[in-house]
Amino acid sequence: MKTVTGFFMAWGNFCAIPCPCKKWDEKARTHMLVMFPIIGLMMGLLWSALFWAVLFLELPVPVSAALLTAYPFVVSGFIHLDGFMDCNDAILSRRPLEERQRILKDSRVGAFAVITVVLLFMMIFSGMWAIVEEGALWISWCLMGIPVFSRAMSADSVMGRRPLSTSQYEPSFHPQKNRGFRICNGAIWLLATLLLVIAGAFAASRVGEAGAAVFMKSALVMIGAQFAASLLSGIYARKQLGGMSGDIAGFMLVWSELAAVLALAVI
Repeated sequence: MKTVTGFFMAWGNFCAIPCPCKKWDEKARTHMLVMFPIIGLMMGLLWSALFWAVLFLELPVPVSAALLTAYPFVVSGFIHLDGFMDCNDAILSRRPLEERQRILKDSRVGAFAVITVVLLFMMIFSGMWAIVEEGALWISWCLMGIPVFSRAMSADSVMGRRPLSTSQYEPSFHPQKNRGFRICNGAIWLLATLLLVIAGAFAASRVGEAGAAVFMKSALVMIGAQFAASLLSGIYARKQLGGMSGDIAGFMLVWSELAAVLALAVI
């Protein structure tokens, strides 16, 4: 039952879509993290559907790109974007560690947060513009998988890395106990990724072998870009801020999804 409770906890906390069953059990916090990629799959399905809709409706490319850019932030209730902005404010302040940690918890928005979020939206919007102009339907399968992988990596870091003393996850951090949960989280991501890749390759093959080859190449490059961005941003943020936290998880997630979008745009 804790797994079910964890799923609804993840839905209620990390997704702006109204949750049909509001539950909370402090003992199921780790189960909530395991279910994080499942929430990503749910969001990815809707992102994919939005991509199909803008192509079907033949909306102007700038409008389509704007909708696809805004969607992942709106559907998550901007919670991960908040972490991205908080981390940038703290890290780019270049203050001593104690001061950076204080800035991280400060609810006020600083100049570094504003500057970096403007650059973030510029890069995602330009990437989405290129993706919409390409108009390949197999891209919808990639969009479906992006939120799954970004959330799997963030959840794994929260469960496996020493948190900040001020982090909400600090009381539930148990490296040995969390090992099984991390394996489960990875298995969920791997299964979802395999299913999406197989289904996407089959769909792309309907337009010929070239379509399937392009899809597989793009999917592999996208996954590699996400992995690298999530791993490197997590290492950098933890080093700069002295541990893991929910804000850093959001920082990693945003960098991971940005890398995926830019990788698809370039490919």
